[in-house]
Amino acid sequence: MKRCKDFISKHSFVLVLIICIIAIVLTCLFHLGILNKPRRANISTSSLLTDAIDIAELSTAEFKYIGIADIYTDESRTNVHCRACYSATVKAGINVAAFKYDIDPETKIVTASLPEIILKVSIIDAQSIALLPSDSDVELAVLLKYCLEDAESEAWKSEELINTARENLKSTIEGLWYPILHSQGYTLKWE
Repeated sequence: MKRCKDFISKHSFVLVLIICIIAIVLTCLFHLGILNKPRRANISTSSLLTDAIDIAELSTAEFKYIGIADIYTDESRTNVHCRACYSATVKAGINVAAFKYDIDPETKIVTASLPEIILKVSIIDAQSIALLPSDSDVELAVLLKYCLEDAESEAWKSEELINTARENLKSTIEGLWYPILHSQGYTLKWE
């Protein structure tokens, strides 16, 4: 019986010694960075780029606008009943779902094309709209309709607003995609 205990204690000592040596070797390999090297991911699909801008709408420029809208008495817009002075906010942006790009893995170039700019107009305070002449009787819904149409029309005429929205859009997309593209050696080109 004593012989059996000596045999077991000798082998258990060797087993514990082997486990300790393996643990020391693995610890050294981790500390030296041999076993925990970061792996480079490859861009194999465009889903990474889509996830980087996973939002439905991207607003890239916002302008405050004070305007004067003609309020007509008829639908043919021939007879001006009065004029309304209003304040509006115009936001220029895009529908991100309409954003298109192509990935060329051989040349490592992502070619992107900008979608059409979308304008959203909102009247800041409907109660602050001033009518000229002030005694004009106009329904609020009609008043808002003409003010919104006027603000949108003026915004589309503003090259500064549209150009600023495009440039801000490019900068935003480049900023969102840079970490993904740069880490893989890709470059972004605009159509």
